[in-house]
Amino acid sequence: MASQSLKTIAGRTGLSIATVSRALSGSGLVREKTRLEVQRIADEIGYTRPPLVGAIMSSLRRSSQHRYLGNLGLIYIAKPDETGWIPFHEESIKGAQARATELGFNLSVFRHVPKDNRHAALNRVLKSRGITGLIFINAQAQGDFSSFDWTPFASAQIDYPISVPVLHTMGIDHHRTLRMALTRLMDMGYRRIGFFIERYKDIRLAYRWSGAFAAFQRGAEKLKPIPELELPSIDRAVFLKWFNRHKPDVIVGHKTVAMRWLREEGVRVPEDAGFFNLNWNESDVPCAGLDLQASEQGQVAVESVVAQIHQFDKGVPDHPKTIYIEGRWVDGPTLKRAKA
Repeated sequence: MASQSLKTIAGRTGLSIATVSRALSGSGLVREKTRLEVQRIADEIGYTRPPLVGAIMSSLRRSSQHRYLGNLGLIYIAKPDETGWIPFHEESIKGAQARATELGFNLSVFRHVPKDNRHAALNRVLKSRGITGLIFINAQAQGDFSSFDWTPFASAQIDYPISVPVLHTMGIDHHRTLRMALTRLMDMGYRRIGFFIERYKDIRLAYRWSGAFAAFQRGAEKLKPIPELELPSIDRAVFLKWFNRHKPDVIVGHKTVAMRWLREEGVRVPEDAGFFNLNWNESDVPCAGLDLQASEQGQVAVESVVAQIHQFDKGVPDHPKTIYIEGRWVDGPTLKRAKA
């Protein structure tokens, strides 16, 4: 049988292409059960790994086992009053650290609260530690690094970009991912899909979620359009007023407390209305939702920075590239026909 692509295996297994590639290379980041399933599908469809890819990965594994290659820094751009990590960012950091170790690099994490656009103290610390590659996670809406000295560093950013300059970016394809979820909800029989989001989250994603929802509703003849609920803050009274007026049969949103508000109103979840979480990774109760692949984003960011280091590519990129990762549907007890 002719050799098939990694994309074919990813489609058969429901995994990302990056995870399939790691499984076939024997990466320790992939569970044994997953690795065996990927290998089974690969054998079944006649997949043959390109010799050059195998040689490169073998070289990287030898380097990580026998030779220390350098230091990376992950810069978490924090708000002044912020402490600890939200679960999503914590998973991104763990994924980045694991992948860095596998490729022979040490990754140190720095919490940084910007005071000006020079970031002089941060720059001095990074240079003193011998760090040659940087990964940014931005908890703020904007971050100005226009006067930061980028010359010694390869760099990439995860999901929410800093505003100046533009770097290589790894993130979820929020638009495509939400369209996938809405299509699946419609295929399950839902016809009145309600969408709610607080404005700060919509702004941080450049309106990709609300834009995807609006475009999907316009193009889906089977749906009965419901106006989205988008406000600076959404509380119980506002949410229930919107719900009682439009009567959605499934709700797509990011606040799981909405399920409690519904139940207090006598609405059964999922019997009367389903709930689908926009960010399953941060859910505090069992529910269906979108896995935004936090760990995968961290891993891919490290791979980008390490590739730049090997190519002696430092400083602000002339042609910034974006790598999009598709989120994953997670079944849960908050949809009528979801698998337990």
